[in-house]
This record gives sequence, C-alpha cells and structure tokens, in this order.
Amino acid sequence: MNNEMKLKEMIAQELVLRKSKSTPPFKHTVGWPLYDENELWAALDSLLDLSLSQGPRVRAFEKAYREYLDLPTGSGSIAVNSGSSANLVCFAALIDAGRLTVGDEVIVPSATFATVSSVLYQVGLVPVYVDSEMDTWNMDPDALADAISDKTKAIMVVHNLGIPAKMDEIMAIADVNNLIVVEDCCEAHGSYYKGRQVGSIGHMATLSFFVAHNITTGEGGMVFYKDALLDNKMRSVREFGRSIDSVKRFQDYPAIGQYDTKYIFETLGYNVRMTDFAAAMGLVQLRKLETLNEIRRSNALRLTEIVNKYSEYLSTLKIGEDIVPGYYGFPLYLKPNNKISRNELCVKLESYSIETRPNMGGCLPDQPGFRGRDHRVHGALTNARLIRDNALFVGVHSGLTSDNFDNFDNALSEILVVE
Repeated sequence: MNNEMKLKEMIAQELVLRKSKSTPPFKHTVGWPLYDENELWAALDSLLDLSLSQGPRVRAFEKAYREYLDLPTGSGSIAVNSGSSANLVCFAALIDAGRLTVGDEVIVPSATFATVSSVLYQVGLVPVYVDSEMDTWNMDPDALADAISDKTKAIMVVHNLGIPAKMDEIMAIADVNNLIVVEDCCEAHGSYYKGRQVGSIGHMATLSFFVAHNITTGEGGMVFYKDALLDNKMRSVREFGRSIDSVKRFQDYPAIGQYDTKYIFETLGYNVRMTDFAAAMGLVQLRKLETLNEIRRSNALRLTEIVNKYSEYLSTLKIGEDIVPGYYGFPLYLKPNNKISRNELCVKLESYSIETRPNMGGCLPDQPGFRGRDHRVHGALTNARLIRDNALFVGVHSGLTSDNFDNFDNALSEILVVE
C-alpha cells in the first residue's frame, strides 16, 4: 500500500469517527455537506503541494465544469469565492466591457434570493421586479414581456430551488428585444430543460458551491460566458482589476512610465478568487453530481407521495415532462386554511427536528434593505407575495434516510390531522 492509499484510509477512518460524534442541528436538515475521504485527500494534496490560492486546480475546475455544461467552443468560465460574488463579477464585467451602462435596467424575479438583485444596486444597475408563476415559483414570461422598457438591457433568470424556468419563452423574448440573458443557477446544479442543462441556454450563467448546495467547495461560485471577448474583463474584475495576460513584463503607461504589468490595475475590481484546495474538492464533487441528483430526485418523489396525503393543506410544485430538476430543496405551499399559518407550520415541523426555510427572500422589493432604493416594480406582484407568505422548503439531499421520511409523514399527520 503506497503512502497516498494509507493516508486516504486514515482520513476515511477519522471522518467516520468525526461524523459519529457530530450532532447536526436537526435530524432532517435543509442541506448537508456530503463528501468522503476523496474530497479530503484532494484538498490535502493541494495543501501539501503548497497550492493555496488560485492556481492549477482552479483552472482545472473551471474547465471541467465548462465541459460538463457542454458550452460552445470559445466559451469561458471563472471560479470565485461564492455565488453572490459570481453575480457581482458578472455584472461588473459587463459594465466594464461596455455591454451594459450604469442606469440600465435588468429584469429579475421578485421571489428569489437577495443577491440576485443586491449586486445590481451595488454596480449602479436598476432591478425591475416582475411576478412569478405559481406553478414553478419562477419568473413569469408574460410579466417579463410586459415589463420591458427602452432602458431594459438584460434579464436575470433564476431557476428557483433547482426547478428550471421556461427558457424557450424567455430566450424568445430576449432575442426579439436584443437583451442579455444571465441564468442564476446557484440552486440548480445539474437541472435540465428540454434536454439542455440550465446554465448552457442563456448568454451567461452563475453558480454557487455553498455548503448546502448540490455539490460544495465549502464556499465558492463560478461564472460562465459564451463571448470569449469577455474573458479578460471577467478575470480582471475578479482579481483586483489588474492587467491580465500582458505580453511584456514592463510597459509604458501614462503618468507612470515603464512599470511592472503585474501591478497595473486597468479597472476597478475585487478579490473574490477561489482557493486551489476548494477547487480540488470541487473537482471530486463534480464527478458525483449526477449520482447525488438522482438521489435528490428519488427523495423528492418520496416527499411528494407524503405531501399528497395532506392535499387539503399542502401542495408541492408539479414537474413537467420537459424538465429534470436538480432539487436544492423540496418546495411546499401551505394552502389558505383556518388551522395553521406558514410560520406556525415551520415552528411545529422544527419541533419534530425537520429544518425549514421560507422561499428565499420572499418578495425582494418588500425587504427592508431594498425598500426606497432605485428600482422599478412591474405589476402587483400578487403571486410573489403569496409565495412570500405561504411557501417553505425542506431538505431533499442525499443524506436523508427512511427514518427522515417516516418522521416527516408522522409530523404532518400530527400537525395537520390530529391537532
């Protein structure tokens, strides 16, 4: 047995020991990191190589995920430290490249996560909030079409909880109006729409590898783009705004003279790089994604069977034949009733050790941090507010067991029927 195999065996034994001693906050968690000695060895291998910050493993992870999405030749991808940073770099680079201008409008769904639109405020773009569909909790294409103005230049589509949005309709609207489409796939790793993976349909896409997502690097994210001309801008904005891939080490610059190009900053940027040991973990996780998602879909079917027994009170989203969801969470909708509210249901489910979450930020323009900011609201957002007040989700990840499903069934019975 070579040293690597011995180390892996020791890591595996230690991981089993640590897991036996760990106490999750709930028996049925919303999300849970699922990795083994292979991810830990990959991360350790990176550290042993003294490869800490962005390096060859980050580039390998970028390439591997780009190929997994089957993006066209010439497409690019950059790894960053979170999905929120992916959204930020995406739009900051579009402005820096002249594809968008400060003050341009970007249409976004109202019922989604905060950093779908908070990054737009931060870079000087104007979010336009549209309503959601009740059958998908995603952006309503009809509302999208009605919301377009002369200032509208882009659409940010979100595949909520891993349920793909109606991309054919959205792309048709975008094509007619010459709009950039960015797919936020942070909750939708490995989801498919009419045979195409989400993230490969729009002009650009973003991903998150947060600890609770379908695959994880602890923290992490990625941006994908089909326009190769954006590559330098994306990488520069990710990395301080510095000059990227200069041919000469020293060049002449106005007001500086001849200077080291490694310390030339051509634009305003950030430091949101992914580390090599996180990317090493991501490479192993990516190879497991399809298998992990198959388990999530199987778990979703079991949860659906249980929920259907309580259809007087609860429903879940119906999955069309043309999509394959990569469930981040399992969606639940509490129907209007005189017995229990959504918040009460959450509290009672958690008393049975079933962790719950509302549907992300509810209706984003209603959030305290967004009220009074420069945005436009199109329509009454009736559905988004119904989702805000009545929707929740529970875990569907591949760490669940039969005991979790039995407990979920028993909890709903005692909460909705017996009480």
